[in-house]
Amino acid sequence: MAFVIPNRPFATEPITGLMLPDGIFEASIGKQTINTHVRNNGAAAANVQVYVESVSDPGIVVTPATHFLANAESSVSHLFTWEADFTAATPGAHLISFIVETPGGDQRVIKKIFVTKLGYNPADGTFSATTPEGVMTLAINDVVRPRDRGCCRRPRPDKCDCDHKDEQPATGSSRGRDNQDDAKNKNVLDSLVKGFQGHDPNFEFCMPGYLLKDIKATVTPTPAYPGQYDDLPYQDPWWKVLLCILAVLLLIGAAIAEAVDGSGEVTVSGGAGGSGSDDDCCGVEAGGGGTSYVAAGLVAAAAAVATAAAASDVRDPFRKGADNTAPAGAGELTHKEELDFTYKYIEPIEFGKPFKVGAEWKYTRHTNVSSYTHVVSETNANVHLLSKYEINAPDTVLVYKREQFVIEARFFDANDELFRGDQLFVQCFLIGPNGEWRKLILQDNGMPLNADKKANDGIYTGRHFFRTLDKGMWTYFVIAQDINTAQPDMKPEEAAQIIGGMVLTNQLIITFDGGECAFVPDGHVNVITT
Repeated sequence: MAFVIPNRPFATEPITGLMLPDGIFEASIGKQTINTHVRNNGAAAANVQVYVESVSDPGIVVTPATHFLANAESSVSHLFTWEADFTAATPGAHLISFIVETPGGDQRVIKKIFVTKLGYNPADGTFSATTPEGVMTLAINDVVRPRDRGCCRRPRPDKCDCDHKDEQPATGSSRGRDNQDDAKNKNVLDSLVKGFQGHDPNFEFCMPGYLLKDIKATVTPTPAYPGQYDDLPYQDPWWKVLLCILAVLLLIGAAIAEAVDGSGEVTVSGGAGGSGSDDDCCGVEAGGGGTSYVAAGLVAAAAAVATAAAASDVRDPFRKGADNTAPAGAGELTHKEELDFTYKYIEPIEFGKPFKVGAEWKYTRHTNVSSYTHVVSETNANVHLLSKYEINAPDTVLVYKREQFVIEARFFDANDELFRGDQLFVQCFLIGPNGEWRKLILQDNGMPLNADKKANDGIYTGRHFFRTLDKGMWTYFVIAQDINTAQPDMKPEEAAQIIGGMVLTNQLIITFDGGECAFVPDGHVNVITT
């Protein structure tokens, strides 16, 4: 087959524009983008068209779109995207059929995607993620938040006054005890379930809690299983990947809810009265509008990469716990696995760097006969690494001369080797002086449409045409995420060690010595219209 899809298609969510952890699609968000690289492994071909033929789950509704390539060079990958609605999707592994039309004939390429579904139980304040292999339930006992949270700039229901910060309710509270019953029936997932209503240039980032601190994760397998090991979710990722997804979407939902009506509290300790951990985490300030969306995405991404690091990519705690709790009897069935997990943030969370996270955890296997426990204290490091990255872009764009904004980026792995082609997912987020938010994908495919000069040279390129109304100083962030490169012929536990969707570029560092977090753009461009 000349045309192939080298890696699994992946999801980007519409609120922050970032890839979800491991590219997994989430039904509760609704509309998402399906992204996939298509590579020509044969001879160069002209007049190529690519479209989605069908999806195995009728609950996934893809907006029809056909992408055209005037020339598809040999050994070059192109990233294509389709909008799709996952609201009615069934949790599980599904197949997407892509058609590549060429003058020499059509090719069908079928790829697998994963869909999960988040839920919330108001009775006990727990969140859940559903897969065919079972349901993971998350109870949040404690979160890490800044000692000095600051205030949102817009008025809040409790009339928060930035001159009286100490009077703010703690993380997990309901902004007034009179509203506790309402708070218990409301949760930050509501902001995601309602769907993305469009860009709000006045959106202000202000989030009470940033990171998970003390959690209890429970896996209820479907059905109860005999022996020592159950199937991994989708026969591919670790259970901890679902923890990453839950962390990301809970924090994005909290940021939106906080900005809209000041209700962005993540339920702590099964109710609204949790205190939140006072670890003197640094605070994050954003300038509003598009900058706030980038800030929300990066803070959520920090929670994901910290969770992945703490739980280890090599073998996650659920599997390590199962390694050490073999059932004693031949007829025993495991009906529940519990993980009590406490994060120890011992170094700043710095994207692309090998920061260390401590973890203390207890795994308990419950069978129809007995319970078995394994306790661990360990320190693990982030393995999603960059040694450096370089950005090249103009300082000014003269719209009246029809100049275009062309941005180029190079990324080097831990061994100082260039990433190339389909090895990364790279986006540039442009933030305007009036809160505008735009994004463009950077590719290394040699296409004039992207202003990329040469394919596979490690220079990811994109371009944007500003309009007359775009006058002023724009800020930009170039965010690179890694790709899940697991192949279908890998054994499940081998494939599980490859996790994609982690942010590599370092625009935000979360420290634990107070003050403000460093939230640094990659550059600015002055758009001149006259």
